[in-house]
This record gives sequence, structure tokens and C-alpha cells, in this order.
Amino acid sequence: MAGEHDVSGGCLCGAVRFTAALTSHDVAVCHCGMCRRWTGGPLMYVEVAGVPAFEGREAIGVYRSSDVGERGFCARCGSILFWKVAGEDRYTFAAGALDDPSKLVLTKEIFVEDKPGFYDFANATEKQAGAEAMAGYIGDKPN
Repeated sequence: MAGEHDVSGGCLCGAVRFTAALTSHDVAVCHCGMCRRWTGGPLMYVEVAGVPAFEGREAIGVYRSSDVGERGFCARCGSILFWKVAGEDRYTFAAGALDDPSKLVLTKEIFVEDKPGFYDFANATEKQAGAEAMAGYIGDKPN
């Protein structure tokens, strides 16, 4: 039986599919330069609990973009899929990769100091500097 936070999604061409359990229906936005270069705009993402299940794993490309993170994408069509903590099974998925985003709510923005001036979101959101946001990932890594 599917839970309230269970989601499915995939890439544009259908080569990669995934199912996962969201930690909540909250969407966060990352304004860092790497995410903006990767997506062509800010990355909107959801956090998942545990390890997602993948179909078409052979089509997933992974790029180690920093000491902290890895970026997953479909190697066939280029669709952005996830950002994860390097070497760990801690994933966030691009909100746009979900099949049904109807229950999602924009609640948070990170790396707000890197946000360019040409866009703003109308939603009232929690705003975090990059160092504060990354402390949750780096600080939670086991020794």
C-alpha cells in the first residue's frame, strides 16, 4: 500500500524511473551557481527518506560536482533527476521529475546570497545562506 508521501517520477525519455518516499511535501529552491548552471535556473527539489528504487539504472549518469555532492541525470535525454550527498544514500529529487507534483508546496530557499536579481518567488519562504544550508549535510556526515 502506498503511503501519503510515496512518489514516482522519471526522465523525459522514460529510460529512468524511480519511486521514493518524500520526507514531506515541501519544495526547496537552491540558488547556488552550480544548480543554476546545471538547470538553467534555480533547482527546485524535494527530500526523500531512505533509498529510492530505480528502474533503468544503467541510463543514470552521475557527476561529482563537489566534495559534498553528486548530481544524477539521464545519460540518454539529459533530464535532471537528483542531487545526493557524495558516497551516501541521501537523495533530493528535482521537483520537476515527479509524475504528480500537485501536493507540493514551496517553503524554502537556500544559497539566497547567490540568487540573481532577475527573478523572485511570490511565496513567503524560509531563506537560508549557503553555509547554513550545507552545514546540515556536512554536519550530518558520519566520521
